[in-house]
Amino acid sequence: MADSTPKLYEGMFLMTQASVTAGIESALDIVRGMLERADAEIIHLYRWEERKLAYPIAGQKRGTFLLTHFNAPPQAIAAVERECNLSEDVLRVMMTRADYMGDVEMEQAKKRSEGLPVEEAADAETPAPATAPADA
Repeated sequence: MADSTPKLYEGMFLMTQASVTAGIESALDIVRGMLERADAEIIHLYRWEERKLAYPIAGQKRGTFLLTHFNAPPQAIAAVERECNLSEDVLRVMMTRADYMGDVEMEQAKKRSEGLPVEEAADAETPAPATAPADA
């Protein structure tokens, strides 16, 4: 029997420019709807960036990336990917397990989704640079 315990996933959705022209909220609602239909619990969903694509995809030269973190049962991922492949609004999708994310990474993702500046965590073992004593 398959394990239906929800796991943490990270999803990157490449949206068409047409889906974003009405506003970023419309594109976020498209992705939010797909994930909610798959019984996913969305933790973060935000616009990552818009950029020129390296090569045209379905005739599109630009796209907007949306990044999300969510909890979902593993069997729901196939349903979301299938819905993305059938959608005219989503050019590409990539979903991976986000087991690597700890509390610090989740806090940084939360700050990014809220548009706050993110301070990268410095290694605790790396000593601060020594300052030279002032000459008297």
